[in-house]
Parts: sequence; C-alpha cells; structure tokens
Amino acid sequence: MKKRMVSSLLAVAMITTLLGGCGTKQGETTKTEQAVAETEKTEGNTDAAKESEVLAGGTEVELSFWYPISQESEANWYAMMVQKFNEEYAGKIKILETANTRGESFAYEDKVSAAAATNSLPDILMADGPNVASYAYSNMFIPIEDYFTEEEMKDFLPSTIAQGTYDGHFYAVGMGEGIINIYYNKDMLDAAGITAPEKIEDAWTWDEYYEVCKKLTKDGIYGGNFIQEKSGEWIIVAFQPFLVANGAQLLSDDGSKAEGYINSEKAIQTGIYLQKFADEGLINVDPTATEFQEGKCATKLAGAWIIPTLEQADFNWGVTYIPQKEAYAGSTSGGWTVGVTPNCQNADAAMEFIHYLSSPEACASFTVDGPAYPPVRYSAYDLLDIYDDGPNKIIKETLFEEGHARPATPNYPIFTQKFSEAFYDILLGADVKTSLDDIANSFDKEWEATYAK
Repeated sequence: MKKRMVSSLLAVAMITTLLGGCGTKQGETTKTEQAVAETEKTEGNTDAAKESEVLAGGTEVELSFWYPISQESEANWYAMMVQKFNEEYAGKIKILETANTRGESFAYEDKVSAAAATNSLPDILMADGPNVASYAYSNMFIPIEDYFTEEEMKDFLPSTIAQGTYDGHFYAVGMGEGIINIYYNKDMLDAAGITAPEKIEDAWTWDEYYEVCKKLTKDGIYGGNFIQEKSGEWIIVAFQPFLVANGAQLLSDDGSKAEGYINSEKAIQTGIYLQKFADEGLINVDPTATEFQEGKCATKLAGAWIIPTLEQADFNWGVTYIPQKEAYAGSTSGGWTVGVTPNCQNADAAMEFIHYLSSPEACASFTVDGPAYPPVRYSAYDLLDIYDDGPNKIIKETLFEEGHARPATPNYPIFTQKFSEAFYDILLGADVKTSLDDIANSFDKEWEATYAK
C-alpha cells in the first residue's frame, strides 16, 4: 500500500452531508449522497416525531458531556459534533462539553470514579467499552435499550452490542470500533523477501511471525513493536488476541473468577511466547510513540487510529492479520462508548444527542474526520468506499470476521490494571506463572470483597 493511501479516505467528501453539505460536479451523485438520501427518506418522519416529543417543553435544556482525548483528530471531531449539534438544536438542547486529556494509565477513569464518589457525574459520559459493565453495576449509567428500535440494534456490530451490555441491559453505544492488526513497513519486508498475508486463511502462525521478526531485526531496527504505552488499557488490547488464539480464556463466562483462567496453562504458554520477543531483542520494551512511523521497527501491533500518521510516513506500508496459533481466532475489538448517567434530569434530551453521535452518518464521519476507527454500524459502511479494497478491507474483514470484546465484568478496572502491570513485567523478564497468578489472586480477592453475593 502506498504511503498516500489514506488520501482516498480524506477525499470521501460524503460525510459533509452530515456536517453542512458539500457540492459535487454537475450531474454526479456520490455513493454517500444516495445512501443518505435513502436514509433520510425512510427515517426522516420517525426522527422528526421523536424530536418533537423530546423538545415539546420549549425551554432550552443544558446537558454536561465528558469525553477523553488521546489524539488531536479525536478532540477535533467531538468539538465539531458538539458545535454542529448545538447549532442545529439552538434554543432546544445545548451540550456543555468538557474535554479530558487521557494520557497514559487511567487518568480519565480516575476522574470519573472520583466524580461518581461525590455524586458529580456529568449528564452524558463517555466510557471505554470494557468499563461499561463496571459503571452499570455501580449505577453510573442508566439502561438505554428502549431508546433504540429493533432495526437500529441489528445495525450495530455484535461486538459493539456485547461491550455495551451488562446483565441483560444495554447501557452505552459507540461511534467507531478499534480492531488490532499488524501494520508493516512494506519496503523493509520487500527487501527481506517477505510477503505479508493478504487473505485471512493465510495469516501468519505464531512461529512464522516470530521468524519474520527475527529476520527483520538488524542494524538497529526491531522486527516488531508491541508497546503503545507501558501502562493503561493498551496492554490488554494488544495481548488478548494472542491469549484467545491459544485457546486461553481470560475470565470465567460470568466474569466473576480469574483463577484457572488468566493463569491457565495456555495463558502461561502465551506469556512465554510474548516474553521471547523481548528476551531476544526482537521488540523494544521502551519504544517511542512513533517508532514505527520513524522507520525504527518493521512491524507493529496497532489499530486504525495509526493510519492518519502513516500518511506522513516516507515509506510504503500495509496491514495484515494477527498471528494465529492454529486456526484464525480473531482479534481484540472495541472502543469508546457514550451513555447517560443517573444525574441527568432529561434522559430524552440526552438520548437525542447520543442518537446524533451514533447515527450511520456520524459513525462514517468518525472514520473520515475523526481518529479513523471503523464504524460500529453496518449501514455506515454503505457510505464509505474506503473499505472496498486495500488495507481498510483487511481491517474491516478482521472486525467482521471475529472481533473479541474485552471481558465484561464489574471488576474490570482491577483486572485491566493488574493485567497491564503483569504483562509488562513479563516483557521485562518476570516469571510468567507468578505474574499471571498475581492477576488472578488480585481479581478474585477484589471480587469476593466487593461483588460476591
């Protein structure tokens, strides 16, 4: 894939239909315009009826909205959407936004937890997908399934529904869903005589990917890159696919037990495999955030959010699948979601905004104008030509084939924190079994103290 591949993405002017309109050449009708026209024809009357009910009071409703920021394109998209919504709903609903820098670790989540403890949550809150179960259990979100039709729910990807659901209720919905793939420097692979798999059935095995990284590690260049951040949510996002590929289950089906799961023999084998890359110097355990973009490593575990920065890279690049132990088993999927807190005094108005953010057009806009995450709604793909071929086709195929949400458990904050600490320690040389036992012990102890009935 040429380094300028994403120029086609940015050229998909269709999304401006949502954001104020954009002309085409005389006589031309874009794929997006056709799809939007059909959507407006079929949904316009229903949406108008909903809006008239919500806004019947005549007094402008002010709603507070918190969201995290980890990259500029994401920040700009949320700010743009809030501005457009406030303009469209002027005199009816006004969103008062607060952008929160996430940084490494769990700074945003810590702020949310502190707000919950002091009963000062905003009306509308964004949460990372796997935290939805914890927030729902703690009464920090209210159920919102009644605000979506059956047809709308079917339009969301199964992994999106899974991450937004707890105890039989739907609490939060996203706009885009990340999926982890291997991004590679095509120039380096070509020079080494290596061809990356372009079909899902040809995905590298564990042994093949290890050999690829060994061959590509030379002259100060690392064969792989596993670390986006040394703490925080990234570690579980990156390494869950390897555990799943080896048949390891992270937690019990009901999310209440870690012993015998995250420290199972298959999980230990996975930890040993990943540790080998660090022990042999095939990955940098303390890389810069732009190591791949700077040409200092040949392959990288990452999501589609890296694509905008690759536009500026001076090399050709491509995307392939997560390596599999035996048969292809999918990859980690998920993303940030938005829900309504119990502090909100007008849930109908809040849901008007959430519908606005999660419409097919907005989800497509999140891909083009935001952080490049694939949309969470099937119908949004009808508005985008960029997933028809090239790297984006592989990304879509990975997401559609078998995207695995992270474990749904109210004890997730403890689990992900301990997971992050343990697996980074493993890369630094810690005993694998001892590290995984620590995750299990910490999780089960917290469960018994807080959640056991």
